[in-house]
Amino acid sequence: MTVVKFIIIGSGNIASAYFSAITNIGQAEVVGIVSSKTIKPKPLNNLPFFKSLKDVKIDFDAIVVCTPNGLHHVSTIEAATLKKHVLCEKPIDISLESIDKMIKACKVNNVKLGVAYQRRFSSDNPVVKNLIDENKIGKIFSVDLAVKNYRDQAYYDSADYRGKYKIDGGGPFIQQACHYIDLYYWFFGKPTNLVSKLGTFVHNIEVEDHGAVICVHDSGMIGTITASTATKPGFPAKMEIYTSKGYIILENDVITQWGIEGMANPSIKINQPETNKHTGASNAFVNDTTNHETVIKDFIQAIELDTNPLVTGESAKNATEIILDIYKSQF
Repeated sequence: MTVVKFIIIGSGNIASAYFSAITNIGQAEVVGIVSSKTIKPKPLNNLPFFKSLKDVKIDFDAIVVCTPNGLHHVSTIEAATLKKHVLCEKPIDISLESIDKMIKACKVNNVKLGVAYQRRFSSDNPVVKNLIDENKIGKIFSVDLAVKNYRDQAYYDSADYRGKYKIDGGGPFIQQACHYIDLYYWFFGKPTNLVSKLGTFVHNIEVEDHGAVICVHDSGMIGTITASTATKPGFPAKMEIYTSKGYIILENDVITQWGIEGMANPSIKINQPETNKHTGASNAFVNDTTNHETVIKDFIQAIELDTNPLVTGESAKNATEIILDIYKSQF
């Protein structure tokens, strides 16, 4: 079994989560960190630190991009030119131009580009995806997605880029809710039209901290998306799906209510609700790396078998496109 050697780019909270996830996988290891920070988080203390990717003189196979959103393209393109594979933290980036450059660089240099939208692997989400793809739950006419998180002002004050468009790219739609907007796309495709209303209500920031969107799809389906970092104390992410045969309600990726005619609840987590587990609703720390481990295993398999990871750059681009449309379509 080949051990894939990773360099993590960035040394914030999410870098520590990736270090833990990779350490838990037998066929992977972290061999170094690239960061401009002088203070090292405790889990990363014993690893070699480098100021830039070009300074790395040890052997490695791939990078994990854990820099702020709008800088993802920088490390991705640099790694691709070095013929190294790239696993990028969400969102893939904040502009379509940068995303296209990332995808092109990885293709030209024949390296893998995967994106950590791990909700696609989480709990009952693959089950629901299969039911939708196999047209087993009837015609979907309504979907309501609510990602109602809370972040205090200290979160936004913790770094100069937070709460600003230039690097963060926006507020909760592109930061906290992008996981579920990717899931919305994965389930239902991109809306053909949408209209949004966003505002800043409880924080001193440049970007939105709360907003709502109405989406219309070619199928006639009407969707709503609410995203927030203003809703105390933070609530489980919730998706309600209504069809000609009934309804499905998911909370934190678990089917908590099931009402599809003639079909038993197919939840793999039935009688094991996870809605009280920490999922980022009230703070940014990642305590459970199970889904990250699944993403990394999938990415390693793509490298070894020369296949595509589940979430490619092209696929991840769709979530950013929807989010950018949300920002453009305010009334």
